[in-house]
Amino acid sequence: MKNKNATWRMLVALLLVLGLIAAACGSDDDEDTSTSDDAAPASDDGAADDEGDANDGAADDGAADDGADDDGADDDGAGADDGDAEEPAEDVELALISDECPIPNPEDNVEIDLIGWEFPIVVQYADELEECAEGNYTFNIQFLDSAQATEQMNLDLATGSPNFEIIQASNNVIGELANQGYLYPLNDLIEKYRDQFDLDQVDPAFLEMGSVDGNIYTIPMVSNTLHTFYNQAIFDELGVDVPDTFDELFDLCPVLQDAGYDTAYGMRLSSPSSWYIHFDSVISSLGLRSTNPDGTTNWETPEALEAVNILVRILEECSPLNGSYSVDDVQAGLQTAEIPLGYLWASRAGAMDDPEASTVVGDIAFAPALGSTPGGVRGAPAYIDGYAIPMNTRVDPELIFLAILAATDLESMNAAAEFGLVTRADATNPNAPRNALAAATSLVEGRGADSPHPAAGIARAKIGEALLTILDGVSPEDALAAAQAAYIAEATEQGLL
Repeated sequence: MKNKNATWRMLVALLLVLGLIAAACGSDDDEDTSTSDDAAPASDDGAADDEGDANDGAADDGAADDGADDDGADDDGAGADDGDAEEPAEDVELALISDECPIPNPEDNVEIDLIGWEFPIVVQYADELEECAEGNYTFNIQFLDSAQATEQMNLDLATGSPNFEIIQASNNVIGELANQGYLYPLNDLIEKYRDQFDLDQVDPAFLEMGSVDGNIYTIPMVSNTLHTFYNQAIFDELGVDVPDTFDELFDLCPVLQDAGYDTAYGMRLSSPSSWYIHFDSVISSLGLRSTNPDGTTNWETPEALEAVNILVRILEECSPLNGSYSVDDVQAGLQTAEIPLGYLWASRAGAMDDPEASTVVGDIAFAPALGSTPGGVRGAPAYIDGYAIPMNTRVDPELIFLAILAATDLESMNAAAEFGLVTRADATNPNAPRNALAAATSLVEGRGADSPHPAAGIARAKIGEALLTILDGVSPEDALAAAQAAYIAEATEQGLL
């Protein structure tokens, strides 16, 4: 049931290295995608919320929860102003902009518009990108709520003449957009600059998550998952242990509520993307994936109903407020000791020790995501967030790509590692968040990445939309049946099933 292929073994090694680095610096469990705080289909939420729900995944935080078959998109470059495709720019001997932006300074001004959503590690990457403004680059960075950002991104790409030169997205959204032919493949540019920027230090597992049919569409910069956050001081005072399974959670919630905590367990269940992410994670902990490799679903199974009922019990027994919380609400509740226990994106761990935002600095501890059975698959997704280049952009793709490389090189990732899990094996930071072990365990023992099937985006959207209606009184059985019918109809109409 667990991911044991070679790719994930490499992921394990990378994350364990990060964990050892954090431990050597005197920290506990480290964190941080995006993709996702929420990650959702290219529609709304999803790594993923953050980030990922762009890390609750592609849109909810991680990006929309976050296809049509991908023809691989032409490798000859995006169109110029007149719409004609152009080859990547030829090599030009130009001086580097600076040590912080080690790329050639273009002869003419290059204006780049970027759209994404904001969380600490992404802000750091945006700051790194701005270093290139010391040369002839100009950046217009627009941070919106993850759902709004994904919606604007989709509308812009659908025009065929996008205004944005860089989009921030989680792996599920990357896959959906690439399948629609909206993204520029980076293989040739990666090969060209592989040695200069030591791109082999980016783990192949992360590059695979940002690829479709062998074409790479993003430089991954954030690794993200969801795992348990808890207030150690409160737990010590009450003499309780952090739960490891859902059954243990349901035993603990009334104890925490009796102690005066209305929200015993904070978890976002207020958006379609958050429902699909959590449903996919819980059903995986029960032995099935929500969507199979061939595009069929497991929504009409006892495991699916049990997974939904677990989420309903979290609402009913741990806090009805979870049906209205955003990822920011859960984070703030933990930072102010109003919520003693929560399920949050790893990329939010650094914020727990931010003295300007947290009243419980040093009190929040981290544990792996819950599972259905001891030693079984954990209910945790795997997301990455990265920068991608739209097709038909008005700026030479190679100039855009160089700016992305400058923002994600070793120096930049060393700085970003203060705020979460990065994707280069050689990146370190002595001030890294304390949740590395919890995040690594959740990633390695969790459900893995979203399905890459061309119809998976439709599946995520339909199951999320249907399960959200449970908040309005729809039964789990009826919500699952409605999701199945809507998915089959749309995916069949689009020729994806």
